[in-house]
Amino acid sequence: MNIQNLMQQAQKMQRKMGVLEEEFKKESFTTEAGGGAISVTMSGDMKLQNVTIDPEIINGDDQEMLQDLLIAAVNQIITTVRKEKEAKTSKVMGKMGGGMPGLF
Repeated sequence: MNIQNLMQQAQKMQRKMGVLEEEFKKESFTTEAGGGAISVTMSGDMKLQNVTIDPEIINGDDQEMLQDLLIAAVNQIITTVRKEKEAKTSKVMGKMGGGMPGLF
């Protein structure tokens, strides 16, 4: 493989990664905590879009439980978005041969 082919492959991969990044930003991911008592939605660019809290747990006296559930839900959605992005990135890198370590 000559250097020109390698550069062309790198540019092609860069374009695909840019498209993937833009598409991923538009996606939404949702998770729940406390058996559905709290639901959070986050975009692919890690912006919290929505939080839904079951009114029954708001009226309760256990503020600490509500806070813990909210923290658990937000942490879970962050993990979900990161894993999804990693999986999609790996697919693109794999299709391109993946023979360019350290390039990205």
